Amino acid sequence: MKKIIFLILIAFYPFLSHASISNRDCLGCHEKYEGFNHGNINCVRCHSDITSIPHDDKLKRPLCKSCHETSEKNHKRGVHGKKKIVCNDCHNVHFLNRDKKTCMDCHTNITHKGLLAKERHFKVFNCLACHGVAEKGNINVHIDTKNRDIIKIREIDRDGNKFLDHIEWDSMLHILKKEFGHAIEIKKYYDVKRSDPHLVSLKPATCTLCHSEKGIFDQAKITIKGKTSQIIIGDFRIFIHELPSIEDYKRTVHGKKGIKCSECHISDRYIDDKVCLSCHGKIYDVYKDSSHARDGAAKCTDCHNPHKIKSFKELSASERVMICARCHKDYLDNHRWLPHTVLHFKYLECSSCHSPNSKKSIVFNFALKDPEGLRPFTYRDFTSFLGEGVNIKKIIDLDNDGEISCNELTTFFNDIRKKHKKDVSINTSIVVTEVFHHYSEKNLKTKICTECHSLNAPFYDSMVIVIPERDQIHYIPAKGTILSAFPTSVFVDMCLIGESKIKHKDIMTFLMSDWKDKPRILNEFGYKLIDFVGLTIVFFIISAIGVHVILRILVKR
Repeated sequence: MKKIIFLILIAFYPFLSHASISNRDCLGCHEKYEGFNHGNINCVRCHSDITSIPHDDKLKRPLCKSCHETSEKNHKRGVHGKKKIVCNDCHNVHFLNRDKKTCMDCHTNITHKGLLAKERHFKVFNCLACHGVAEKGNINVHIDTKNRDIIKIREIDRDGNKFLDHIEWDSMLHILKKEFGHAIEIKKYYDVKRSDPHLVSLKPATCTLCHSEKGIFDQAKITIKGKTSQIIIGDFRIFIHELPSIEDYKRTVHGKKGIKCSECHISDRYIDDKVCLSCHGKIYDVYKDSSHARDGAAKCTDCHNPHKIKSFKELSASERVMICARCHKDYLDNHRWLPHTVLHFKYLECSSCHSPNSKKSIVFNFALKDPEGLRPFTYRDFTSFLGEGVNIKKIIDLDNDGEISCNELTTFFNDIRKKHKKDVSINTSIVVTEVFHHYSEKNLKTKICTECHSLNAPFYDSMVIVIPERDQIHYIPAKGTILSAFPTSVFVDMCLIGESKIKHKDIMTFLMSDWKDKPRILNEFGYKLIDFVGLTIVFFIISAIGVHVILRILVKR
C-alpha cells in the first residue's frame, strides 16, 4: 500500500510542485511581464521544467502544441507553417491582447490585380474569407423602417412560401423608396465561418465559393424593424451575384450550339449589343426601334443572361416577369387599374400585353405532384420509365404527323400514370411562345378583357405540348379537340379567368388583415368571393342553429 501511495506521489509531483509556484514568485524577477495575459494559465503551465525557485538558467522552449495541438497541425499544413513561421511571429504569447498582427503587417505589397471589385470585397471580408478554409456563410440584412410597420410580410410574400425571391424583394424596395425616398438605409452583413484560422492557403478560394448555388451561402436572413420586428428568409442571390462556370455553360443554349467564350468575350470590356448582332440580327432589327433600345436604355444582356442554363421556352411566367421587374420595380402599382392585378401577373408575363405581336399559346406540360406542389416533368422523369436515349417526341406522336391528337395524348398520359405510379396531371398555362422584341405598347387601360377572356382569343389557334428532350425543349402542336375531350380535373391550372376555389389561406388572410385592407383583399378574391359569401352564409346558419339548440336546452331547464 505504501508503495502505491509513493508511486502516486511521484507521478503527481510535477503538478504539486507547480501548484506551489505562483505567478507572483516569477514576477519577482521577471517584472517586465507584469500583467501578462495568456488565458487563465500560470507561468509554470508552459514552463513546465520549473520545479523550484530559483530555477535553472537554461529552460526548455515551451511547446504550443501541448495545448493547441489541432491548431499546430493546421498551421503546419498551411502556407505559414511551410515557410517556417512560428507562433510568436504573429502572437505575443505573454500579452495576447497587445501587438496584434494582421495580414497587412507582413503582406504590404499585395495588389490583388485579378480580384474584381476589390474595394467592395475588402470592405465586407477579411483575408481569411478567401485564404482560409470556409465552412459556412451567413447573410444578415437589417431594414429599419423608423418605428413604422409599413411592410407586411403577407403582402410581400405573395406566394406564401415564407421565402423572398427577386420579384418580391424588388416590390419591397419599391414600397421603401415610395415611403422614404433614398433616406432608408439597408445594412448587409456577410459572415464567413472558418474551420481554423491557422490553416492558411497561399492560393485563394475560387469565386464560386460565394458566387454559386453550391457555395457557402444558401439563404439570407432579412430582419425588418418597425414597431415590431419581422424576420423572413430570402434568396442569397439577391445580395450575391451568381457567376457561371464552364461546366454549367456547356449546358446552356449557347454552350449546346458550340459557341465558344471568345466568340462573345472579344475583349475585357462589357459585352455590347454589337456582339449579339452577329447571330441575332433579325431580332435586333425589330428591337432597335423600340423604346428600350432608344438612347441605350437597355442592352440585350440587361434582360438576357447568356450563361443561363434554362432556355426561354423553359422559363415560367413568373420567371419572365422577374426579368422585367429588375428595372420596373413598381409594376404592381402601375397596374392597379387592372382587375385582379396579382392574379394576372401570377399567370401572365409582361409581353402578353406590351408586345401584342408576340405569339401567345396554350401550353400543356406533364406535371408531377411532390411535397412542394406540382412541378413540370423533366427529361430524367420520362427516362425513368421509358429508358435512356429514347425519343419522347416519336413515342407520343404515333402517326408522326407533327401534331398531337386527343387519342395520342390519352394513350401516352394513361401509360405514364400506370408506369410512374404517382400523381401525374397535365399542367396548363398561357405563355408567349414566340417573342416580338418591340415592347413599346403603352396606355393599355383601354384594353378589352374579351380579347383574352373569350372563345375567340388568339391563343386557341395555337396549342402546344411541351416535351423535354436531353438537349432541347420541343413545342409540339396539339389539336384543339384536346380541351373538350379531357375532364377539367386533368388540366389542374386551366381556367382563363385565373380563378380557383377559395382556400384556407385566403380566408385567414382576410380575417387577419386590418380593416382598411379588407376591401382590397375582397376585390382580389374575384370569383372566389362567391365561395366566401357562401361559406359565410353557411357559418351564420350553423351558428344560428347552434344558438337555437342551446337556448332550447336552457329554457327547458
